[in-house]
Amino acid sequence: MSLPICDICAKTKVLCNKCESKLQEGKISELDVEISKLLFELGEGEIGFERAIDTQNFIIILTDKKNIGKIIGKGGDNIRHLSNTLGKQIRVIGTGNLEEILYDFVAPARVKNVNKVYKTDGSIIKRVKIEKKDRKKLRMDINEIEKLIKSLTEENMEIVFA
Repeated sequence: MSLPICDICAKTKVLCNKCESKLQEGKISELDVEISKLLFELGEGEIGFERAIDTQNFIIILTDKKNIGKIIGKGGDNIRHLSNTLGKQIRVIGTGNLEEILYDFVAPARVKNVNKVYKTDGSIIKRVKIEKKDRKKLRMDINEIEKLIKSLTEENMEIVFA
C-alpha cells in the first residue's frame, strides 16, 4: 500500500536519504512518518494513507476511500491503538473532490449547499452553507476548516450559517 514514506523506512523505522529529503523539504511531516510506521506495523504493509494533519482537537488521516476500513481495523482496534499511541482522537477521511472532503470535515453538522461565488476582483470561491442550529456540532473552528480545505484542495472557500 502507499504510504508517505517507503516501505523499507516504515519497516525499519529509519528514514532513507530519499524519505529524509522529503521530510526536510516539507513534503511530508513528522506526523506522516510516525503514522506510516505505526500503520505498517499494524497492517503488515497492507494499510496506506496519503497525509496526516494535526489539528487542535484531533489528528485527521486522509486516505483513499477503500482504505478507511483497514485504518479503523476490526472492531476499531487499529484506530484505538493509533489514538492511544499518539495521545489524540483520530478521524479518518476519504479523499475525493471538495464537496466530499468538506462533508467529512464538518460532520456531524449538515451542509445545506455549496455554491460557486464570483467576486468582483475576478476570483472564485466556494460558499458553504451549514445549518445554523448545527454550529455547535462542528468539531473544529471555522477558520481551521477553511485553512485545511484550502491546503488540501487549493480552492478558496468560506463557511456561512443559514
